[in-house]
Amino acid sequence: MYYNGIYHLFYQFNPRQPVWGNIVWAHSYSKDMINWKPLENAIYPTKPFDINGCWSGSATILPGNKPVIFYTGIDLHNRQVQNIAFPKDLADPYLREWVKPDYNPVISPDGGVNASAFRDPTTAWYGPDGYWRTVVGSKIENQGLAILYRSRDFLKWNRVKHPLHSVHDSGMWECPDFFPISTQPKAGLELSAGVDGLKHVFKVSLDINRYEYYTIGTYDFVNDRYVPDGSSPDNNTGLRYDYGNFYASKTFFDEGKRRRILWGWSNESDSKQDDWAKGWAGIQTIPRSLWLDSSGRQVVQWPIEEIEKLRKKEVVIYDKKLAFGASLEVERIHTAQADVEVTFDLSSSLNNAEPFDPSWVDPQKLCMLKRAEEKGRVGPFGLYVLATGDKRERTAVFFRIFKESNKHVILMCHDPTR
Repeated sequence: MYYNGIYHLFYQFNPRQPVWGNIVWAHSYSKDMINWKPLENAIYPTKPFDINGCWSGSATILPGNKPVIFYTGIDLHNRQVQNIAFPKDLADPYLREWVKPDYNPVISPDGGVNASAFRDPTTAWYGPDGYWRTVVGSKIENQGLAILYRSRDFLKWNRVKHPLHSVHDSGMWECPDFFPISTQPKAGLELSAGVDGLKHVFKVSLDINRYEYYTIGTYDFVNDRYVPDGSSPDNNTGLRYDYGNFYASKTFFDEGKRRRILWGWSNESDSKQDDWAKGWAGIQTIPRSLWLDSSGRQVVQWPIEEIEKLRKKEVVIYDKKLAFGASLEVERIHTAQADVEVTFDLSSSLNNAEPFDPSWVDPQKLCMLKRAEEKGRVGPFGLYVLATGDKRERTAVFFRIFKESNKHVILMCHDPTR
């Protein structure tokens, strides 16, 4: 959340130990999204409506420049309910204390809603009809649902008869996100843009496989329905922000720089023993700006410009010719993190690329099938990172090029098996 010149990051946190459990809303702030300082925990279980846990949610800025947190609480009966919290003192620039009104919950799982699958309210948006709207993730049997609610005052919410969107055989929809997207590079739009025909992004985190998928489509303000474009696959073979360890993402509109920012959670791959040794588990990914690509078919993302402040030594290599199978060590880089910009000029003709099989619908599975050691007609070519001198241990980041009718398909993979 961006509020009065300060960025606020709220995140799920166990204050007792580096394992899942005892979840509270931790709170950190920053003026540049690079350097962060922790504050007191913002929300923690104290009331009947959240005594068994304070789970994910979102923040919204109400008229009068008043922020509100919308979050899922686990109540006395272990039902998932939706609650709100307000800053105790708006004069405090860091919003250190938050108050949970006793009239919570403001949304309960009634009318046949599954009380154990009803969580993660989105940032609310204000419609041209004077109603606020929010979406809560849910499911009925194995059908994923984005249950839509409306309110005039942000206190009394009523469920719309139909969901904003739903898909069969997709399981529980966690951490839904819904927002308009700009076609201008690195520009963002507020949720209440209210422009008819404006493209929107709808994203869900699928509990069944722990991956995230998004579609691009149109939001019908009058009928309160979201319809994905025909070119946007609406299932678990669709578009993804990230093919790495990335889940429970959330975007917000940065009013200061008029951009939409994406945050994501990486649960890493460390063991519990490693987490205990470190004293923490899980990280936030680098924040990214989002906008729509020129084709209107997918989202473009790029690390926020503030990342440039972290750059230090630069190593430059020009015009190196390598035979197939050869490698070139980039020396003088002794760091765990490096930003690499590389251009490959291929000597082989792209017309010689191997044909692309239409049955290859999942790029992640194709990367497992076509690992770095398997020779192709055009590729693999790329980088070894975190490599030992003898290359016995390495992670390959590489490309392959295929030919499909009158176009080429580029596959980008990483292979951590060595």
